Amino acid sequence: MGFTRAIRQDSSTLPQYLNSPIRELKGSNYWKYKFILKYGRFIHRASLVFHRGSCFIKAGRRVHFAEALTMDYLARNTTIPIPNLLDIFCINGEVHIVQQYIKAPLPSDEKRSSMVQLKDCLDQLRALTPPHPDRVQAINGSGFIDDRLGMGELGPFDDHEAFHRFLGYHVLRDCPERFPLVQEAISKTRGRNTEGLLSWRSCPHNILWKDGQIFLIDWERSGWFPEYWDYNRAYAGRGFCMPDWWELFTEIVDRYDDELDVDIQMANYVERIL
Repeated sequence: MGFTRAIRQDSSTLPQYLNSPIRELKGSNYWKYKFILKYGRFIHRASLVFHRGSCFIKAGRRVHFAEALTMDYLARNTTIPIPNLLDIFCINGEVHIVQQYIKAPLPSDEKRSSMVQLKDCLDQLRALTPPHPDRVQAINGSGFIDDRLGMGELGPFDDHEAFHRFLGYHVLRDCPERFPLVQEAISKTRGRNTEGLLSWRSCPHNILWKDGQIFLIDWERSGWFPEYWDYNRAYAGRGFCMPDWWELFTEIVDRYDDELDVDIQMANYVERIL
């Protein structure tokens, strides 16, 4: 058995290589894979590897099983274009995800065309039903990753209120004299009910464009979040190479400007990694 195997999209059960616990790569498959790593091309401090233009391998301590589960879940339940998931295994405690390699960064002159397709993808994400509507978690119920909030896994949280307490909203409300700049914004959102949705990180560098079609990549930060969360993350990840990308994005999505304003005003008091 080789180190890559194709997913059966019509299967009602998880492919064997997505069953937990993740298998440890051994024997001839291990040595074959080690050869590929040795002569493949390494990117980003050896945590990302691609080989022969067809396979893209994500590996390292910051690669999580939940990313592969998310990709498989999307392939089964949506038509969102993502790289094909080929295999997942573990070596010395580190997860290795093998997926289709697509080299096609979004060109600046295709931003508007890409937005039409992106809207359909985001609408499909919003149509998915969370298994536990109130929880904030990764696709498999584990902790999630969001580098803006901290390093490593965070959560999971039993409900949105617990998540907001983690963000420090209760401190901001209880100490208006210490945090005056955020009071107007946070008062607008207090008591507002939000649904749980599968959130991706919408930003230009996570959108590829090939032969007139977009592909959405980097699902490691996905999970079930309050419905406004992807809007906030899109603003944080909008980048400066395409200054009008954010303006176009706001034209195709449901806007959460009050929740975003809380995030922006919190930056006066809390440093976050964008």
